[in-house]
Amino acid sequence: MKYTVTLSLFLGIAILGTGCSFDSDKIIPEGFKVSAGHSTNSYTQRHNKREINVNRDGVTFSDGSYITPEGDGSILLPQGYNYISSDGGRILAANNRGDIIVFKSNGEKIASTKLESPLVSGVAYARGVAYLLQGNRFGLYDPFSNKVTYQKEFAGGNTVDTRLANPIITQNFIALPTLDGKLILINMHTPTAPGVISIGQNKKYGNLIFAKAISSTIIAATPNRVLSIAPGQKKELNVKVADILVKNGNIYLLTRDGKVEILTLNLEKIASRQFQYADYATVAYINGKVYAFAKSGSLVVLDSSLKKYKLYSIGSARNYSFVSGRYLYIDKKRVDLSALGYE
Repeated sequence: MKYTVTLSLFLGIAILGTGCSFDSDKIIPEGFKVSAGHSTNSYTQRHNKREINVNRDGVTFSDGSYITPEGDGSILLPQGYNYISSDGGRILAANNRGDIIVFKSNGEKIASTKLESPLVSGVAYARGVAYLLQGNRFGLYDPFSNKVTYQKEFAGGNTVDTRLANPIITQNFIALPTLDGKLILINMHTPTAPGVISIGQNKKYGNLIFAKAISSTIIAATPNRVLSIAPGQKKELNVKVADILVKNGNIYLLTRDGKVEILTLNLEKIASRQFQYADYATVAYINGKVYAFAKSGSLVVLDSSLKKYKLYSIGSARNYSFVSGRYLYIDKKRVDLSALGYE
């Protein structure tokens, strides 16, 4: 199957979604200097849960609970299992031995099986499970026949970024990111000739850390590139990506050189603001406000045009940071982002 034909077929389908002092030498806006940051003590809570797994779409805790970008998980996972993804009321969990389980949102088990290698990304859909395993092997599992109906392996790409994107499901197609910077387009009915879109330039460190479909456009990113793929066009932006989010038809991007940017789905720049020495980790967009958290503990809250902003000091992240609902989780605490403003 030729690339152009596959991409046109796939993208022609409507896609259904997704108080301590401030250290002023850590994060300084252009033309602006501060001596102290605003405290967030009154908006911070301790949760005392120990994380055992962090990925692009969730954090699993030692008690079996988990959080997703939408909020708290609806079930408790079996011991040893990690949350992978959710789609259409189906929850996919996996352990580090290759076992996977699909649950309904009420906790009822739909299916389970053991794959050849540990799963690194995947999604459960109406007809089965699309998965990517260690070693860059991907495939489809059918729970009705309890068989792997399709599987293929690409060489290279043995390094796994914890931010690795999960597959995207849309009608009869699956867009599955691989470990070597490819986006595989699979027709669920005839998966024997998948289309391949090369995105990452480095086969060893080319993990896709983000993939989202918005109508007929796919936005994808590796640590060094952002791409917009639509019928008849493929645009790219070479940039070192710290974090990326698509919300309300715009792309919100944090770069490793300290920029907060808003882009159109065609990668055209809408707004940009530079913050020096900002070791960004997490971006969020909630109720018209943009949040940019740096690992060193700085949080910038900006308006939707990036013209107004306020700086907060909320403590550094030693292990992880993750936005779930209106909360920013940082190790053993969470911050209510909705209570913080830019005025």
